[in-house]
Order: sequence, then structure tokens, then C-alpha cells
Amino acid sequence: MRRLFPLPDQPTSAPGGSNSEVAATGAADREWTLAELADAYAYPAPDDPALSGRPGWLRANMVSSVDGAAHHEGRSQPLSGAADMRIFGVLRGLADAVVVGAETVRKEGYRPARAREAFAARRAA
Repeated sequence: MRRLFPLPDQPTSAPGGSNSEVAATGAADREWTLAELADAYAYPAPDDPALSGRPGWLRANMVSSVDGAAHHEGRSQPLSGAADMRIFGVLRGLADAVVVGAETVRKEGYRPARAREAFAARRAA
């Protein structure tokens, strides 16, 4: 079974930290590259025998507060941090289509999605 959050290869010690810190947390505190995020959130390979005959994939993603709210004062953006926005960008970059609710588009000021060159090969695959 595929893990939901696969970790890329980790360094043996954290920058400015000790080996025990990395061992205790299992990961160095660093920003993942776009390629690492795209690999972590990649769709399964189309030649996987377990996927034979299946038409495609649907992925849903959203943010919520600790108490389950999906917005703050009518907007979801205040619930998102920089890491959330980076992952949202990767997921949108890997997608063939993005569906967003009309009120979210109006409140958040969404614009049309742009194809990102960084994900062109992954989307074609």
C-alpha cells in the first residue's frame, strides 16, 4: 500500500542540528523542492497492474481549522500557511482540471489556472 505522505531521502544530520534531532523527528526541518512535492503527490503509474481498466483519478484537497471550520470571515486563505499554499500549487499543477466553488472564486479572487512548465512532463505521463 502506498503511504499518504512518503518522505524523500533524508540527510544524516539536520543543518545546524545533530544526528539525534533528525533521528527523533525522522526528517530535517527544511522546505521540500517542487520536484520532491510533485513526487510525493504523484498519481500512481498508469502501467500499474492494480489500476487496469480504471479511467483516472479524482483528488480533493481543502484546509480547515482545528475546530473544523473551512473559512474565517468568509475566506479560506487565512487558514492556509506558506506550506499549504505550496502544496495547493503543486496539486493544481499536476491536475488536468481544477474545480472550485463559485463563492470561493468570488471571495478569494481566483484567476484561471496556468499550466506550469515544471510539471509538464509529469502531467503528460
